[in-house]
Amino acid sequence: MKVTWRNALKTGDLVVVLQVVAKPFPELPNVPLAINLAKSDEARRLLKLGVQDAASYARPFVLPPGTPKERIELLRKAFHDTLEDKAFLAETEKAGLKIDPLTGEELRNMVVDLGTLDPAFLAKLKGILYD
Repeated sequence: MKVTWRNALKTGDLVVVLQVVAKPFPELPNVPLAINLAKSDEARRLLKLGVQDAASYARPFVLPPGTPKERIELLRKAFHDTLEDKAFLAETEKAGLKIDPLTGEELRNMVVDLGTLDPAFLAKLKGILYD
């Protein structure tokens, strides 16, 4: 957000009124999280699964079914090591980018959660997202 909307935020042309993310942006301490405004557990779950989680895995790195476990672990480690590399982090800082990835396990759990939704809840979520 800081990179894409930096100038508009700085000039006041853009005012953020709601955060629809799992972790609030530290630079927006007075902007409420949507999930905290939801009036029921069902509404919070709909926001989490339909918006927050979906935004979290909008650009995943995935492998095909049947990829050997050793290869998956090797790639996860390489990715993780890159995200801790001082030179890489210096470049992202210089570019104003925030690096806060999910782990492979976190992403996997979100996808598994989607696959185990109650059909009635899934129908409601689809109605909200696609109708």
